[in-house]
Amino acid sequence: MFLTTGKAAKICGVRVNTIKSWIQNGSLHAIQTPGGHWRIPQDAFLEFVARHSIPLPESMKDQATTLEQRRILIIDDDPMVHELIVGALDLSPFHYEIKSAYDGCSGLMQVGLFRPHVLILDIMLPEINGLEVIHRLKHQSENLGGMKILAITAATDRFLVMKKLKEAEPEAILSKPLKLDVMLETVECFFHPADDGFLESSGSGI
Repeated sequence: MFLTTGKAAKICGVRVNTIKSWIQNGSLHAIQTPGGHWRIPQDAFLEFVARHSIPLPESMKDQATTLEQRRILIIDDDPMVHELIVGALDLSPFHYEIKSAYDGCSGLMQVGLFRPHVLILDIMLPEINGLEVIHRLKHQSENLGGMKILAITAATDRFLVMKKLKEAEPEAILSKPLKLDVMLETVECFFHPADDGFLESSGSGI
């Protein structure tokens, strides 16, 4: 959902030109339509007003509460991958609460404790691999609670691995090395799905 600059100005109690200046100096994230009009993602607007203590109308307060609850768990045995993913998510205009685990066993424990909305899961993990993590979670469906699984793997050239991974039915698969803009778009689609169905994307170097 998007807001026009006029609606954003009305909520903030400022002029439209003030909203546009906030957009242009990078304080407020927005996209520009082919016709040259600014549209502000609602989540980015909620982040902005929370940061500047601007009161919201009652109709938007529930949405702001939901925004604060976005939880993402990353399970990968490579610390550098964690650093890259967390860095990309931190640069997003949207707020996420992020936790990390470095093997399948501790990752499964974190799923139960943290209750993430999105699980970013490497497939090649020591001891309990990512495929086994998915199978265990889906076998105990109460552990999912609507959680979406984004599987990441460097084994996209291995037919058997990819066949088993697709059979495990994560909501999306991305290849390593990750393309971070695709990863961010995929994560945001989990929170605001445009349409249902299986997503598969490939990435090239970061």
